[in-house]
Amino acid sequence: MSDNNLEKKNLAIIKIRENKIDEAVSILSEIKDPKSYLNAAIILEKMNKIDLAIKFYDFSIEIDPNYFPSFINKSKLIEKKGNITQAIQCLNDALKIKTNLQYIAYYQLGNLYSKLLDYKKSLKLYIKSYKLNKDFLLSLHNIGNILEEFGKFRFSLKAYNLIINEAKKRDILDDFPKTLLNRSLLLVKSGNYKDGLRDYEYRWLTPEFKNRKRNFGVETWKKNQDISGKTLLVFNEQGLGDTVYFFGCLNQLIKKNIKVVFLIQKSLKDLFKNVNKKITIISDEANLPKFDFSISLLSLPYYLDIDEKNIQKIRYELAPEKSLVTNWGKIISKKKKNIGISWKGGIDNTKKTRSINLEKISQLFDQNQNLNFYCLHNEYDDKEKKKLNKYNNVFYYLGDEMNFSNTSALCCNLDLTITIDTSIAHISCATGIETWILLRKNPAFLFPFNKKKSLRYPTAKYFKQDRFNEWKSVIDKVSLNLKNL
Repeated sequence: MSDNNLEKKNLAIIKIRENKIDEAVSILSEIKDPKSYLNAAIILEKMNKIDLAIKFYDFSIEIDPNYFPSFINKSKLIEKKGNITQAIQCLNDALKIKTNLQYIAYYQLGNLYSKLLDYKKSLKLYIKSYKLNKDFLLSLHNIGNILEEFGKFRFSLKAYNLIINEAKKRDILDDFPKTLLNRSLLLVKSGNYKDGLRDYEYRWLTPEFKNRKRNFGVETWKKNQDISGKTLLVFNEQGLGDTVYFFGCLNQLIKKNIKVVFLIQKSLKDLFKNVNKKITIISDEANLPKFDFSISLLSLPYYLDIDEKNIQKIRYELAPEKSLVTNWGKIISKKKKNIGISWKGGIDNTKKTRSINLEKISQLFDQNQNLNFYCLHNEYDDKEKKKLNKYNNVFYYLGDEMNFSNTSALCCNLDLTITIDTSIAHISCATGIETWILLRKNPAFLFPFNKKKSLRYPTAKYFKQDRFNEWKSVIDKVSLNLKNL
């Protein structure tokens, strides 16, 4: 680029930052350089002017229809706007260009199809990307992810190990904390607690966990450090179910003469306040008492050397308020057996695949009219309410009527709980109620894939998918088992 054109390009960038877009367009039109428009689009993107940025990528492509980087960047912005179909088309256009960078387009396409839960398609695309450039380990990472989702755990572990070994050779292992994290979770649910829990500490290096690590102005407790007689703040950093599952670790700390303050989620405080009187339960961070050290709850299994042989050490039983248990005893029917039911979680991809459509789960209501079903959620949309209201054997409650204290108290009056792997499963199990847990092909790390029953929860029984995201066979098995109640 000539000095004159370089000056014009820099001037155009200045005009963009001054929000004088028309003047910038006029200046860039004199240069007719695709890269200049690309750079301008990147600036606009940083200014959150997404539509204008896309327009500038289009200018770049008009000048040079084979300018590959503009297609890639444009597709990302189209995706950001929520139009995945159009973003896919943009990347398919990019693949018509002859370049040694096609592996990037295949990788991005794999990401888009993953968002659509078309994992078979995305797997093929990631494999194409990796074959084109075996130095691009992100493609191999995603291949490992999808193989894990499909229940191909041995091959998934092989992919993760390959990435880690190659990254070590290149001295870039710090660039792959997510791979280390994924492998750790896979090791735990395969029964290798020792290596899995050790490597689970790598989660702090991943973007989603970096901001969750805290020390509250005190020293972070180190593994094997003797803090007998000291006060330890334990904080939660993940979901409600994780808190219920690992709360028993706190009892082990008490046995080591460690004074424990537990900063718990507000929604769980009342349920746990009486489990162990020696543990100070608090949900308001502003009112924390004095403490000497801090640690995350989910680091405790590693610190306590929890494994398959001793996981029973962290068992405990919830004891909901007797008055709540009595109240639910007056509400529920005594004429039929009573079943708790939970079928939905959150809205991200992982939680989408662990949730079951109400239309599918209602098969249990239809085929088991001799049973009463009590829904264990506290929110329902209008479509769900309309569906549930059609049944004489299905009951649901809203808001605080179904907070976690009430959920545990209701469970005490039930004959059985049927639930996906959400916090309800943990509360039901910790309450000591027989619980049938409906699991994805690739379950959460708290549910080992090679076990039929839980080592942690003696009252739990697993019903697992045979194929990824296919719930019909699971519901059929559950319905058949209900006939034998």
